[in-house]
Amino acid sequence: MPQFAWTQQMRTISGALHTLEDRVAHGDLAVEGLEEFKSAVDDLRLRAWGLLMATNADDYRVFQERFRIRRGKEICQTLGADLRAGTVSGQHPELPGSQEAAQELAAAANEARQQAY
Repeated sequence: MPQFAWTQQMRTISGALHTLEDRVAHGDLAVEGLEEFKSAVDDLRLRAWGLLMATNADDYRVFQERFRIRRGKEICQTLGADLRAGTVSGQHPELPGSQEAAQELAAAANEARQQAY
């Protein structure tokens, strides 16, 4: 049985998302098919989560922890890159709270790592 090409599927989805973002950024707010795209991505995410849970049922807590840590890392890295590139404005009133939360997370991660070893 051929292996499912996750990487290629994600590139396709990512390309479609970038196209939609570009259209919205250029003023085409009523992007046809946007709701269907969102629904399809949500469905993919939920199905993938279900499959991952089924394959990791014996170690659910560790799997969930790793998933949350990886997702948090990805969000932080992407937001940092967007702020540096100027694609996200530094004028958002939420930024000081986000910065404080990131600092608290860094401190908690340091403490947790020290206690683990």
